[in-house]
Amino acid sequence: MRKKRDFSQYDFSRVAIIGCPGSGKTVLSEKMQCIMHREAVHLDKLLWLPDWQMMEFSQREKIHDDIINQPQWLMDGMWRSHLPRRFERATLVIFLDYRRRISLRRAVKRRIVNSGRQRQDMAEGCKERLDGYFLKYIWTFRRKVRPEILHLAKQHPDTPMIILKSPRQTQKFLSELRNFYSQTPPRQKEQQ
Repeated sequence: MRKKRDFSQYDFSRVAIIGCPGSGKTVLSEKMQCIMHREAVHLDKLLWLPDWQMMEFSQREKIHDDIINQPQWLMDGMWRSHLPRRFERATLVIFLDYRRRISLRRAVKRRIVNSGRQRQDMAEGCKERLDGYFLKYIWTFRRKVRPEILHLAKQHPDTPMIILKSPRQTQKFLSELRNFYSQTPPRQKEQQ
């Protein structure tokens, strides 16, 4: 049995939540938002144009950098081209490193439940979809993207990364975080 995590060792000022599509990044950020009393930033809502049109890189970079240069944030989303800068600025990275079948099952379920609708965490006019490209990205995430994430973590040893490997670990993490925030004076929660 794993010991209880010591949350006092983490700085929760700038938290990046990353992982495969369908892993639950948005759900985790929204639950953490309630615990930490800080608004979550959903990158997919900010960096897509209507109807899944890709924003110019320079425009995305400016929006992304304006957010990460703030003193506090709680952000979910991958956007690999901006991940190195996020690692540089984050005080904590949470990586949802779930098995492929979990993310795939969740993405398919999300598509069925939200069929033709726009999720609250998505940009205007971006209705739920699940195409071959997206499925392939999920299928190959652990083989192609995960090594990039782990490499970035090695390049930024001063940025702690919590790796959660299952929904059960994530629930335990949330329970411990809730307990920490309910018992810790506000000034100690986010070190300056």
